[in-house]
Amino acid sequence: MAVVPETNYLPMDSYSEEEFYSEFSSEMKVDINHFGWKGCISSQSSCRSSITREIRKSRKPMPSLKKAINLVVIIGRLSGKKTFECLFDDQDLLNYILVEEDISISNVDETCAVAPKFRYSNTTVHFIRDSRQKCLTLQEHQGNAHLVALFLQGNNRTSEAKINMGAYISSPFNGQTRPVTLSIVGRNLYLSCRVEEGDQDTPVLSLMEVENIQEKKNDNLHPFLFYKRINGNSSNTFESVAFPGWYICTSQAENQFVQIKPQSDNKHIKDFLLHSPQ
Repeated sequence: MAVVPETNYLPMDSYSEEEFYSEFSSEMKVDINHFGWKGCISSQSSCRSSITREIRKSRKPMPSLKKAINLVVIIGRLSGKKTFECLFDDQDLLNYILVEEDISISNVDETCAVAPKFRYSNTTVHFIRDSRQKCLTLQEHQGNAHLVALFLQGNNRTSEAKINMGAYISSPFNGQTRPVTLSIVGRNLYLSCRVEEGDQDTPVLSLMEVENIQEKKNDNLHPFLFYKRINGNSSNTFESVAFPGWYICTSQAENQFVQIKPQSDNKHIKDFLLHSPQ
């Protein structure tokens, strides 16, 4: 069992036991009437009393803060502490004042899409045919030019449209695709993927006349760009840059316009083969 230390071992000014437990002290006066001393004094008799009167000077009360410190020190000695450099240590604060709580940390990966930038590289000339070998020809319909897919043989092949394929370099670079523009050789007609007025959800493919395609930048260029991707069977697909997930395609039937359809469409032909002109 811990022993309460003597007050003279406390690391502060020493006080008497009476000072420690008294809040206030005052001058003590003895009422002689209360103790029956008046008769003895008035008669100047020889009566004696074992009670003596004493006048004690008032003493300055010990500050309450120092009393509290003394109590803390005594309690600390009882708890087994040998030194008191600090009234409270870190462990005391952690156990009684602060609450320990685990902090959970989670990593969140965020990916921000960066708008690609395109820089013109070079132009090559090709015949483009779908996987069923239908050729692309230029036809006028209601005053507008359209590309039509149909089978051509012999001398009819002379009507097959030659396609300028303008290659661009994209930033950030994507090694699996190559941005290209597709235009008719000898004409400033470019395939363009846009939405029509009144129908903002469904894009359409059309030929548009452009004087100098290389002057177009960013959003003005995107409708004319298509991501060319080479598949495992050496065929190519052309995905719209302005409308991701939409591909240039032809109908299974002959003599139909070249169109743009979503990837989920399985009724149209999206694979094309490139042929060099003779």
